[in-house]
Amino acid sequence: MIQIKHLNLYFGTKQVLKTIDLEIAAHKVTALIGPSGCGKSTLLRTLNRMHDLTPDVRIEGEIEVDHIDVLSPQTNVHQLRKKVGMVFQKPNPFPKSIYENVAYGLKINGFAKGKIDEIVEDSLRKSYLFEEVKDKLHEPATRLSGGQQQRLCIARTIAVHPQIILMDEPCSALDPISTGKIEELIGELRKDYTIVIVTHNMQQAIRVSDYTVFMYLGEVIEFSSTEAIFQSPTKELTKNYVKGHFG
Repeated sequence: MIQIKHLNLYFGTKQVLKTIDLEIAAHKVTALIGPSGCGKSTLLRTLNRMHDLTPDVRIEGEIEVDHIDVLSPQTNVHQLRKKVGMVFQKPNPFPKSIYENVAYGLKINGFAKGKIDEIVEDSLRKSYLFEEVKDKLHEPATRLSGGQQQRLCIARTIAVHPQIILMDEPCSALDPISTGKIEELIGELRKDYTIVIVTHNMQQAIRVSDYTVFMYLGEVIEFSSTEAIFQSPTKELTKNYVKGHFG
């Protein structure tokens, strides 16, 4: 689903990503782990061109998402982001109603008006939120709890039918109960979506992911099944990190 070849990224003269080569499988959850500042979120954001507005960024290499050349100047970024959705670290609902948060992307993408109600409900159900909000769909989304807001943002993402969902530490601002609900939701979403998640929580990576990428100082040190990374890593640096010796 995602092929990354010889990817290098610079902010000004500082190289942040160094010769990244990865193939990310469809309908699986791939976790990006590593200490703060190792390039996890930077890598994630290259996959749907989130660095486009950074004035001093320079990117070399290739990224292909479902046969789309992500880095090509000819690529339609709007169409790319329909295919590759993003859920951020902190919930960021629009200052609109719960309903309008989910319907917004459908309206601007020209979905038929008669289908919008159906898709909004379906997206909220898939995000395990509908039963909690069905009687207050037209109330402000900002009145929801943090965990509910994050599930609303996931509903907003999947409403436009992406193929890939990028998650940048989606549980870091949430309590343990809300985190559990998001993790359960990720387990369900993997049936229909390819998911790439950045997490600092190694236990979370073990619980939710099929594959794990360990990064350090802008490089991919090891990439394997999550079980192999945490139980039998081949690199000493990986072993030290997953055992909590640094990070």
